[in-house]
Amino acid sequence: MTLVALSLAACQQPAPDNSKVVATVNGAPITEKELADHFARSTGGGKLPETGEQRKEVLNELVDRVLLMQAAEKAGIDKNPEIQIRLRRIKENAYIEELLRISKEDVEKRFREEAEKTHKTEYRVRHILVKDEAEAKAIIEQLKKGASFAKLAKEKSIDTGSAPNGGELPGWINQGMVVPEFFEGVMKTRKGSYTEIPVKSSFGWHIIKVEDARPFKVPTLEQFMADRQAIERLVMKMRYEKAEAMLKDLRAKAKIETK
Repeated sequence: MTLVALSLAACQQPAPDNSKVVATVNGAPITEKELADHFARSTGGGKLPETGEQRKEVLNELVDRVLLMQAAEKAGIDKNPEIQIRLRRIKENAYIEELLRISKEDVEKRFREEAEKTHKTEYRVRHILVKDEAEAKAIIEQLKKGASFAKLAKEKSIDTGSAPNGGELPGWINQGMVVPEFFEGVMKTRKGSYTEIPVKSSFGWHIIKVEDARPFKVPTLEQFMADRQAIERLVMKMRYEKAEAMLKDLRAKAKIETK
């Protein structure tokens, strides 16, 4: 599912623009809010000056756009079916964007909740991934007899990313960085030892060795909020979850007929 492609008939109309009219073009108003929004978009979030040449330039840009829009309507372009479809998509996207908006307060609350639940240890790990349980058990028997974990990983593992490195996963891993079944196996394994029962995941069967463990330092809220990429990832996750929950409810109540 892509959020921009969704069409939700239940969206509400955006709030009316009651800001001051700063110009009219053949009777069509341009408001202070439109002016400020246009300036913010063109400058990456800048604040519109109250006076000066820059403000005049922005206003002239909007005047030109309104004139071109009026000329297009006079030419009947707005009646073109392809244009109407494109306009409908733009309208849908704008409505959905607002409907699924995530506030700063929502982000901060979610961070605190996830930070509280985060596992407070991180690990250095090797693993051997094979296709079936019988092969995994046979490898464990070899390990019990003193075989080298790294050597067996190079020979047997179907994980092409880690096998050349003796099954070693890069860096320190923590909750959310690997599939839940794998991390569950990691947590149950003592440092320096390996899983004596194969761990099943959607990828196959794992034999996991925990090389090292150390306390995981959860970032503070201030550190998290200063990381734009981390915020973007969390917002995308929250928007997806919000859309999924809304669609589940809307589809249950809607009368949908496909032809």
